[in-house]
Amino acid sequence: MRRRGTSASGGTFRCRPPASRLFSSPSPGRAVLKNPAIRDRDYRRLFAGAAFHQQGMAGEQVVLGLLVIQLMGSSAWVGYTLAAYFTPFFVFGLVSGAITDWTDRRTLLRRIEIATAATLAVFAITLALGIVSIWLILAYCVCAGSLRAMHQPVRASYAYDLVGQDNLVSAMGLLNLGSRCGQLAGALVAGYVTENVSAAAAVWCLAGGHLTAFFVFRSLREAGVAAVKEHVPIRQNIREYIQELKVNRLLLTLLIVTAAAEVFGFSFATAFPEIVTGRLELGAEGLGLLQASRASAGVVAGIAFATFGARNRAGIIYLLTIAVFGAGLICLAQASTLVTVLAAVFLASICAATCDILSQSMLQLSVSNELRGRAMGIWVLALGFGPIGHLELGAVAEAVGLTTGLLINGCALIAIACLTAVVALRLRRL
Repeated sequence: MRRRGTSASGGTFRCRPPASRLFSSPSPGRAVLKNPAIRDRDYRRLFAGAAFHQQGMAGEQVVLGLLVIQLMGSSAWVGYTLAAYFTPFFVFGLVSGAITDWTDRRTLLRRIEIATAATLAVFAITLALGIVSIWLILAYCVCAGSLRAMHQPVRASYAYDLVGQDNLVSAMGLLNLGSRCGQLAGALVAGYVTENVSAAAAVWCLAGGHLTAFFVFRSLREAGVAAVKEHVPIRQNIREYIQELKVNRLLLTLLIVTAAAEVFGFSFATAFPEIVTGRLELGAEGLGLLQASRASAGVVAGIAFATFGARNRAGIIYLLTIAVFGAGLICLAQASTLVTVLAAVFLASICAATCDILSQSMLQLSVSNELRGRAMGIWVLALGFGPIGHLELGAVAEAVGLTTGLLINGCALIAIACLTAVVALRLRRL
């Protein structure tokens, strides 16, 4: 009788596995559940809290965009509003990273959530009282943007604390998945409630989500396996921060490329209100659909990275993604129906989410452990260049049309990806 692995002539052969094993593979959902990060109790709480935080960020952008377009009737003013929202990212970029490395990250997460809930509650009260003006909206954007600028580096750094270096990319993908699920829910809820009840009611819903995030973060227990043991004074943090930028060329390159992608890519959200009210002739629910498409694309990107990771060639993947991002904006410039607009937004948004995951991971991996919070401050600083993009797209749309503005930005992203691939060899080899 022939034994396994031996032929009739006495030679050896490789046993063929059953057909079911040849053609079956774990489903993405099952693979995500096997992610090492998900087995950590505090990581699961971070995942949930991030989802509730991001529902507020996506939902308030739906409400703000609709309020501005109704008050001012101009994409330029939507750009000014988003510029006010993201300017604190630039102003507080260095400071937020230094504070992240200076204090306990769990405590900081809790304080940010309670402050954000309070800010939203005050804004909801003013809307309910009928006190609506563009200057009030701009003031709210500065306050809300300041809190968002603080949250981003804390969340990403604490994720690294919990999982360590080896599982970082897949953990960041999983965290992005939770965040995008929250954005999807926030955009849909904000659009529906604004359309059928009122903007004030929608803002109250968002405030409730942040309050929930506070209670989730309140249950965080462990500092994490990679947590920094000794914290240095904040002035020393900032000095080390600036010195690292001077000597670490890879870190500086990532800052420049991420900032450029932020200016020409992520500013496409400025176009949403005009696309919805102008091209598609829809209202708040239409704007909610576009934001939901944006969030669902992030969910897909999060599942992909949580399942497969990106241990090799992260730099090449990053640059290719920026180029495809540009192609997505060119498609959005030409889209004229709800289906084609949603498809173009989905393509651009999946690239945006991929850029976020990879840039956050590469920035943290490019520095020593004690500088990780400040590395994420670099990422926030790069996001702070976003107002330039919102102002640029709004101004171009006002002068020569939204289609031309999106075409210009799409071509710029493709050019940036190609140029960086040629001159930034260290990034390409990362």
